[in-house]
Amino acid sequence: MKCLWITRKYPRPINSGELIYSDGLIRSFSDAGASIVAIAHDNEESPVGDGSESSVFIDEDRVEWRLGSPKLGSRLGSLLTLLPADSWRLKNGGPEAALRLALATESWDAVIIDHAALGWALAPIRQQWRKGGIAGDPVVVYLSHNHEAKVRREVAREASGSLPRRLTLRWDAEKYACQEERLCREVDLVSAITAAEVRSYRTLFPTQNFLCLTPGYCGPRFPDRRITKETPRRLVMSGSFEWIAKQINLERFLERAAKPIAAAGVELQIVGKTDEDFRQAMLARFPGVDFVGRVPEMSPYLLNARMGLIVEEFGGGFKLKTLEYLFHGLPLAGLVQAVEGLPLHSPEHLLLAHDVPELIAMVLSRIDDVERLDAMRAESLRLCAESFRWEDRGTDLRRKIESIRSEECPVERPKKKNPNAILV
Repeated sequence: MKCLWITRKYPRPINSGELIYSDGLIRSFSDAGASIVAIAHDNEESPVGDGSESSVFIDEDRVEWRLGSPKLGSRLGSLLTLLPADSWRLKNGGPEAALRLALATESWDAVIIDHAALGWALAPIRQQWRKGGIAGDPVVVYLSHNHEAKVRREVAREASGSLPRRLTLRWDAEKYACQEERLCREVDLVSAITAAEVRSYRTLFPTQNFLCLTPGYCGPRFPDRRITKETPRRLVMSGSFEWIAKQINLERFLERAAKPIAAAGVELQIVGKTDEDFRQAMLARFPGVDFVGRVPEMSPYLLNARMGLIVEEFGGGFKLKTLEYLFHGLPLAGLVQAVEGLPLHSPEHLLLAHDVPELIAMVLSRIDDVERLDAMRAESLRLCAESFRWEDRGTDLRRKIESIRSEECPVERPKKKNPNAILV
């Protein structure tokens, strides 16, 4: 199977949940026997190309990367287009030209659009269909990382700041929603990161093909780790805090949780990549919180805490840090809406609450019951040990694509017959 994979950027070094997901699926799909050509921007932190808008790199998994420039352009140009800001930046600097050339000159079994921000790829795909089709008549797949219409509208609604900033976020959210709708209507297969998101999509697009692809885990495992009285009375929250949605979630949590946690003599440690101005602002507002910021290795922090927190009030999707917590032997505590896709139940395996005050009360009542925490750790790890294998995800994706390709009487794609479709 020859696959054209369009994604944000070369995903290594991996330093965010989004890159973990893309990298895991690309590797596992390659391992499942697919021959992959990936179009993306180069990674600005550690470029593997020559810095131009058209360099080529073949990685250890035999994936051929056709890379655009490592640096993205300004968001301002998107304001006068129907593209969200992320999409506008991602199509320029090489990827759009590389995609058009690949569609016009090569044959493909599958074209995979990895993330709603890559929805700009629909325009070149439509145009090539109008010219007579794409060689190989590929199955077109949209790999969803989130239900973007829901998430972006929530972010815009909750954002603070000046009126122009809020209006810009709302306009961008609506463009994201429209782009996601076009993807879900026009591709041949939509994947979602949790079963709940599959159900949500299916209510809107009942005739679409769907596949649930929860993440896998290939990081370090600590099955022999124990929680004892010597383990610091510490709560840890890991992640990337650069996106505005992550920052809003964190700030809202700290406003309600920082004081009661400190009053109980419990440490709260926040670890992960973030904007330094935001980190300093949070340190000034919440001086009792240890906001570490970016670190070269997460394990020392996860292995020296009693519980890991998942507290996003909005955002949806599968939080990949839950797997990092579990496989480091760290019990979970979180908000119900923030923890999806795990084969675990509260309060036997993790602590779940409907709001922050309830969650903090539950955590503080359990923080010194180290025997119970250790039992939660062990049982959670046992239940999840075989449920999150990347190799299964690549195999599932390949089988689903092959199933669609082998249909004797596939439904005619309306996009091939719709000359009036809007091109953006």
